[in-house]
Amino acid sequence: MQLSFKDIQFIIEALENLIKLYESRLNDESIDDDDLSDIGNDCMFLETLRVDLENHLQQLLSQNQNNQNNQNIVKADLSDVSTQDLKQSVVQLPISQRLVLVDAITESIRQELSLSQR
Repeated sequence: MQLSFKDIQFIIEALENLIKLYESRLNDESIDDDDLSDIGNDCMFLETLRVDLENHLQQLLSQNQNNQNNQNIVKADLSDVSTQDLKQSVVQLPISQRLVLVDAITESIRQELSLSQR
């Protein structure tokens, strides 16, 4: 399952509210020790899950920023970009996107060659 940025934010907010509810139940003196232990364990699990989702969200933001940086380099005048900078940007792309680039470049060269041969 792939969740969008907004989906993950919504889940994090729901987890935060659930954690607050569990923490308030921990202060309830009428709950026995076994239930308190279960609630405490559940609260720790929810907190770990929330942190993991926040970290995943940060990774998505970082990947999005890298993709935008890569797109900006492609949009720039390539004569101003060093081969090393271009190579570094391309290496950061997933292999599937690099293969798409190779296909697009190959096809554009074929089209240009076929036009020039006419």
